[in-house]
Amino acid sequence: MNSQKLLLVISNKNILEPLNILLVEAGYEVITANSPNEALYLSNSQQPDLVILDIELYQTKDAELGRELSSNGMPFVLLCDEQRSTPPNHKTYTGSLGIIEQANDTTHILHCIEHALSCASEIRRLKESERRYSNAIQTGRVVDVAVGILMERHHIEQERAFEMLRSKARSERRKLRDLAEELLDAEERLNQLNL
Repeated sequence: MNSQKLLLVISNKNILEPLNILLVEAGYEVITANSPNEALYLSNSQQPDLVILDIELYQTKDAELGRELSSNGMPFVLLCDEQRSTPPNHKTYTGSLGIIEQANDTTHILHCIEHALSCASEIRRLKESERRYSNAIQTGRVVDVAVGILMERHHIEQERAFEMLRSKARSERRKLRDLAEELLDAEERLNQLNL
């Protein structure tokens, strides 16, 4: 059973209802929105894995929805009716993971959605890695500055200063970064008193 959640934002009920049935039968949890405002509310409150947005809604005055979804980091694809006279060009639809052309071939639709979900999952994984690496870099900077303060205060080498900080953190069962930040705050307060 598929546990992924999809948000359908499609104005045409003739497309919405059969697609909803198809996706539910494929094991997806499906929620629907009747307006761009409701879509934004549901995307924030329900945190779907993917939004499927009617390309007609994207192109009208409600095109702001696509920009909002994109700026909120919400992955979305555009659903296009295959009867369009000119096929859409993905490059003109900023923020979307792609365009799914509505066809009678349900296997094609499901394959496109699975591919978009896979891309969305990879993007989330990369963003989480970026967040962790950024946090690690920041932690390293804070610890390095704290070690520098200890080196200056106690006239010791870097390794000894780091070991002092680490031992103190272990003995107090605290995170190294938290102790380093506390040391930096104390140093800043001392510097303010000396002014």
